[in-house]
Amino acid sequence: MRNLKYGLIFAVLLIFPAALCPAAGENEGKKKSPANETYESGHGFSIDYPKGWGLVTYMEEYKTLKEAEKDAGNYFSIQSFKDDDPRIRSYHYFPADTLKIEAWVYPDYGGTLAELITQTKDITKIDDFTIGGKKAKKVWQKVGEGVDEGDEIYSIYFVDAGKRAIFTCYPVYSSLTAKFEEIVGSFRFAKDAGKKK
Repeated sequence: MRNLKYGLIFAVLLIFPAALCPAAGENEGKKKSPANETYESGHGFSIDYPKGWGLVTYMEEYKTLKEAEKDAGNYFSIQSFKDDDPRIRSYHYFPADTLKIEAWVYPDYGGTLAELITQTKDITKIDDFTIGGKKAKKVWQKVGEGVDEGDEIYSIYFVDAGKRAIFTCYPVYSSLTAKFEEIVGSFRFAKDAGKKK
C-alpha cells in the first residue's frame, strides 16, 4: 500500500508541471520578435529592419534589376536616424551611435562569392558570416585616397546562385555593428529574384 501511495505521488509530480507548462513547440510560434518592418522588393528579395528606422529606395521604379543597375538604381539604404537629425553635419559625418546600411543588389551574373571577393581591391581583413544558412563574408577594405590612412569600409558580401548583394556599414566605428549584422542576416533572395511582377 505504501509503495502504491509513493508511486501515485511520484506520478503526480511528473504530470503536474507538464500540465502547467505548455509544450515547447506550442509557444515557439507565439514568441514576439522585436518590432520590425520588412522591405519586400518586387525584385525578389526581402530584408527586416527596426520599426521607426528609415528606408530609402528607388529600385521599385525599375522593371528589372538590370535596368536599375544601368542608372545606379539597384541601391537602397536603411538608417537609424532621421534626415533632419542635427547631429548629422555633413554627408561623411555620422555619430558613433548611428547606423546607415547601404545596399547594392545585382542581377544574376553567375559566379561565386570567392570570385566576387577576388575582384575587390585593398582588402585588409575577411571573416565568415552567414545569411539564411548560406555562406557570406565580412570584408574590410581601405578607403580611397585623400582620407586618413587606416580608415576602412566594413561590408558584407553575399552571393546566392549567382545573385549578389553587398551591404556596407556606416560609420565603420558605429556602436551598432551588431545591429548591422542582425539586419543583414535577415536578407533573403526569393527564387525568382530579378524579375519584377
